[in-house]
Amino acid sequence: MGSKAATLKRIRLPKVNYTFRSLVPGVVSTLKLTPFSNKLLALVFFPSGSFCYLPALEATKVFSILSFRRTRLSTPRVHSKSFLSLIYFAPRFRKLSNVELWPGKGAQYARSAGTSAKVIKVDLSTHLALVKLPSGVRKFFSMYGTILLGPAALKLKRKLANTKSGY
Repeated sequence: MGSKAATLKRIRLPKVNYTFRSLVPGVVSTLKLTPFSNKLLALVFFPSGSFCYLPALEATKVFSILSFRRTRLSTPRVHSKSFLSLIYFAPRFRKLSNVELWPGKGAQYARSAGTSAKVIKVDLSTHLALVKLPSGVRKFFSMYGTILLGPAALKLKRKLANTKSGY
């Protein structure tokens, strides 16, 4: 095996929790950039002593509080909070990321760096929400799926163009 393959085997990437649902707020202790997927992860500690890696948002800072929002608010009152919420409680036409198609399935859409989706409308009779994805496609999601309020971190990554072979 070459030295490059041996190096890749030694690197342990953190396991990201895309199915996170907790009512207990946690504190972001560190931010970590994963080397090959260019994702910014937040290491979140909870009062019980448990911890997990969650995808970071543009507004996520060290020592900010990550909490599960269970009410409909137009704007967050505290700017140092990151919110995880259900699609049903998301403000309409506001940027969100890490959208879950069905509850418990995990975030599958708008996970890439700098991307965001928007909730267009929620239908209470069918329990579905119409979400506009970053590609422009409009798709129906369960209104009980989770989202992160705000665009995914590292929006400058989308502006970089790889035009050289040795980049």
